[in-house]
Amino acid sequence: MSFKYLPALLVSGLSAWCSVSYADDADHADHDFSVNGFITQGFFATDHNNVYGESSDHGSFDFHEIGLNTAYRFTPKLRGAVQVMSRQAGEVDNGEPKLDYALLDYRFTDSVEQAVGVRVGRLKVPFGFYNETRDVAFTRPSIMLPQSLYFDQARDLELSIDGAILYGSLSAPGGWFDIDLLYGSPQKDTNVEYAYLAMDAAGKFDDSEGLMGRIVYNTNNGGVRVGATVSEYRLSYKPAGGSFPYEFNKGDLKLNVAMLSAQYNTEHWSLTGEYMVHDIDWTELGGIYAARPKTPLTSYYLQLQYRLNYNWDLLLRYDDLKLDGDDPQGVLNSQLFGRPAHNFYSKDITLGVGWRPNADWLFRAELHNVEGTGWAAEQDNQDPAALRKYWNIFALQATYRF
Repeated sequence: MSFKYLPALLVSGLSAWCSVSYADDADHADHDFSVNGFITQGFFATDHNNVYGESSDHGSFDFHEIGLNTAYRFTPKLRGAVQVMSRQAGEVDNGEPKLDYALLDYRFTDSVEQAVGVRVGRLKVPFGFYNETRDVAFTRPSIMLPQSLYFDQARDLELSIDGAILYGSLSAPGGWFDIDLLYGSPQKDTNVEYAYLAMDAAGKFDDSEGLMGRIVYNTNNGGVRVGATVSEYRLSYKPAGGSFPYEFNKGDLKLNVAMLSAQYNTEHWSLTGEYMVHDIDWTELGGIYAARPKTPLTSYYLQLQYRLNYNWDLLLRYDDLKLDGDDPQGVLNSQLFGRPAHNFYSKDITLGVGWRPNADWLFRAELHNVEGTGWAAEQDNQDPAALRKYWNIFALQATYRF
């Protein structure tokens, strides 16, 4: 692996948002033992195309998230945490319980000026502002996170990794830096094949390794947050053998990501934006990608939240995805792969409202006006050629935590 972005990260200051607690463990950090959980049920209706099940056919209730997590403090410096989760998301996730994370967390130092520690095990990936807590509805700003960056079709790859994270929080002029450096083996499943190979390939991704770093500078008591995330992943493909249509060569799929994040917070307003360049290198795999072996995926979103009070909040977001930044309208890729041009980009305008009647319940409603189908999951839409260019999504969600 070349790790070509790592020097720039180190010069910048290394790092990222660091929270010792996952999910809702933060509320119980002073206790030796805690058990928490959450249940989320969603409903999605679309006028065209499908999302999270057959949503274009009278709507779909095929979305739920059920999580149970526990944390235990062995000593003042050592704690452990585990979360098991069941997630049903149309044909993308089947509801089978999975180990979301299981970790040991040791803090070498812990003071107002400096906190340094290490986590080992199955870890949440420190990617952008929302990835580590994307499972818990109370910690995300909307029912669906911006799909241009927090891609549900490749959720397992983005979500967790088996390895180690060195983290720190260091005081700086006017604020503080949060630091994460990660190395390990990313998760990979059939959904990752759909996301990066556009099919359930005959073979499989057999081996993997990844390196990631994130830096976030916080000032004005968190009123302003500016961060950068960089990563390099290598996924080794193992062919199935025999003769299969669209089989790929034995080799590595290489993924390089550079991401910038910024957020401005006041008592009632939050303005958030993130921009990502995701270089995908299929060179060693060949197959249908031989004609275009390298692709610079580019994406960004701008999001405005308004909190009327503790109970109510509103959201407005524009989300933009180009599966090939060199071919923003998908014209060239349409000719190469024989698919409609709108399969290669998406533009999503989202309006949302959230209601929290008390600390344990959260209800949300959203309307998405979408052009393009770049993030529409093929598992729920078996014929990409039949996908409509313009479509709308209406979504409802109810969440209870305990």
